[in-house]
Amino acid sequence: MSSSRPEYKSWHLRRASRTRIDFLFAEWNNKAAGFVSYGGVSGARAVEHLRLVLAEVQIATVRNQVLLSMFTDFENFSVFKPASQHEKSVHAMFDQVIAWGGALKTLREKQT
Repeated sequence: MSSSRPEYKSWHLRRASRTRIDFLFAEWNNKAAGFVSYGGVSGARAVEHLRLVLAEVQIATVRNQVLLSMFTDFENFSVFKPASQHEKSVHAMFDQVIAWGGALKTLREKQT
């Protein structure tokens, strides 16, 4: 799972988002998740909030994340133009998600 979330929505989840998370509770147990976020401070607060929510539905979140700034990664605050440095972050995050997903596979198999 990979999630993208704007920072300005950092302190709460919309009801529809929380409903989707709750609906997929059983399917997402013992899976790994990574985050791509954006905002004034790169969406870090939004990610930290979502990490807590996902922990409650037994999703393991990886440490690496991709943080995009509205000031440097969006032209005129609207056109997505990420800096090349983010490519390394994307690969690191997905490497962790894949590794954790594989490690959690035995737990998922025990549940079925």
